[in-house]
Amino acid sequence: CILRIGAGAPRERFDAVRVETLDYPDLTDYVKTHSYPVNQTYLDDEGWSLADEKTQALLEKIRAAGVPLGEYVDGKIYRGILTGLNEAFVIDEATKERLIAEDPRSAEVIKPFLAGREIKRYQPLKLKKYLIFTRRGIDIKDYSAIEKHLEQYKEKLIPRPKDWPSAKPWPGRKPGSYQWYEIQDSIDYYQEFEKPKLIFPDIAPRPNFTIDETGGFFDANTCYNLFYSDKFLLGVLNSQLINYYYRYQAAVYRGGYLRFFSQYVEMLPIRPIDPANPADVARHDRIVALVESLLAMKRALAGGLAPEERARLEAECVRIDAEIDLIVYELYGLTEEEIAIVEGAV
Repeated sequence: CILRIGAGAPRERFDAVRVETLDYPDLTDYVKTHSYPVNQTYLDDEGWSLADEKTQALLEKIRAAGVPLGEYVDGKIYRGILTGLNEAFVIDEATKERLIAEDPRSAEVIKPFLAGREIKRYQPLKLKKYLIFTRRGIDIKDYSAIEKHLEQYKEKLIPRPKDWPSAKPWPGRKPGSYQWYEIQDSIDYYQEFEKPKLIFPDIAPRPNFTIDETGGFFDANTCYNLFYSDKFLLGVLNSQLINYYYRYQAAVYRGGYLRFFSQYVEMLPIRPIDPANPADVARHDRIVALVESLLAMKRALAGGLAPEERARLEAECVRIDAEIDLIVYELYGLTEEEIAIVEGAV
C-alpha cells in the first residue's frame, strides 16, 4: 500500500488506484492513467473499502437491505475446537474401534471430526477422523482406554506452569487451567455441536458454506459454525451477491483466497423475509427448495455415477446455483446494471 499525501484543504473525494503490475516506467503516470475517485463519505469505522463510487453505492445498497448476520443468528457464530495437540486427540477409524473395544464407555467421548479443508460448498460431510473430546471437568478415570491412549502423549499435553521461565523451552502445551488430558479450549458451547448447523472453513476462494443436517459433527479451529440450521440462509450465504460483498470487506490473499473470521462474517448483510409479503415468502420457499435439490445432487455426485449421469447432474447444479443467485439479486433489489457489476467482478 503506497500513500501519497500532500498539503491542502480536505476534499470529499481522493484518488485511488489498484496497482496490478510493478512493470511501469513511472508511478505518477500510472496513477493518472488508472486512478478512480473514492468518496470519503462511504468510509467509516467499521472498515474501509477503496472502491469506486458506483461500487461503493452498490455495497451500501446491499448493506442497507439486510441485517448483520450476527444479529440474524442471535450471535451464534463460533469457532471450532482447538485441542492443543491434534496428534493426541484426533484419531482414525481403527483407533476409535480399538478404544471402544477396550472400553465401551470410550464411545461417549469420541466424536465425528472435520477439518477446514473438508468443508466444501453444499457438499455432504465425509467422516474421515474422530475427536477424543475430553472436555473441561471430565473424570478421566471413567474412561480407562482413553486415559491409556492419551498417556503416551502426556509430556506434550501438560500445560506450561505460569512461573516457567519464558526463555526456557517447554515440551507441553500453553499455560491454562486445563488438566493434561483435557482439550485445551474450554468450549463452553460444546452441546451446540450435537445440533444441526451451518459450517464454513476459515480460508476459502469464496463463501464455502455447507450444512450438518442431523447434527453431531465436531470440527477443528480451522472451521466456524453457525449454530442455526436454515437452508434459506445457506443459499444466501453461498450466493454470488454475498461473494461480491465479502470481497470488498475482507483481505484477499495470494491465489484469491479469503479469510473468513467471525468478526467479519458476522457483518454480512442478510435480507430478512417479511412473512406478510407474498413475494418474499415465495422467494424464501423457492430458495429452500433449490438448496434442497442442490444438496441432494451433491450427495449423488459424491457416489459412483456413470459419466453421462455425472455430467448431467453437474450441469444441473450450475443451473440451480445460477437460479439461486437471481432470486437473491431480486431479494436485495438489484437492477440489471447492478447485477452486471456483481457478475463482472466475481
